[in-house]
Amino acid sequence: MVYGEILLQGQLFVQAVAIGAGMMCFYDLLRIWRRLVRHRMAGMAAEDLFFWLTCGLALFGFMYRQNDGVIRGFLILGAAVGMLAYSILISRSVIRYGTMIFGAVFQFLRFFLRLITAPLRFFIKIMKEPLKKAGKAVRISLKKI
Repeated sequence: MVYGEILLQGQLFVQAVAIGAGMMCFYDLLRIWRRLVRHRMAGMAAEDLFFWLTCGLALFGFMYRQNDGVIRGFLILGAAVGMLAYSILISRSVIRYGTMIFGAVFQFLRFFLRLITAPLRFFIKIMKEPLKKAGKAVRISLKKI
């Protein structure tokens, strides 16, 4: 009977380690996003707030479902161990290769979008002056009214 309870607690600890590693993987995706797209400090602060709220709720939800709502220190320790292990073992490689892969995808998408929108941009370039003149004429006629 006691052996089954210890086994269950060990499984919960391993699951907490996996959740911690998953949280760091999620943060690495956020770091890759930050390398590819420029961010201001307020945007980064909002992203971090979203990250920590999401992770906190996920960990609490895990403890609530698996452990009947009892918050146990060893589960928080397990999540911290998972985060630390992921960070030390594979985080650097995930960021390096993820940035390369997502960067190439974004570059392809940017090229594709520019190719698709080229006729529209050309039309806007041609029509810019006539539209300016028409807008100026409309403003002048509105001022007369």
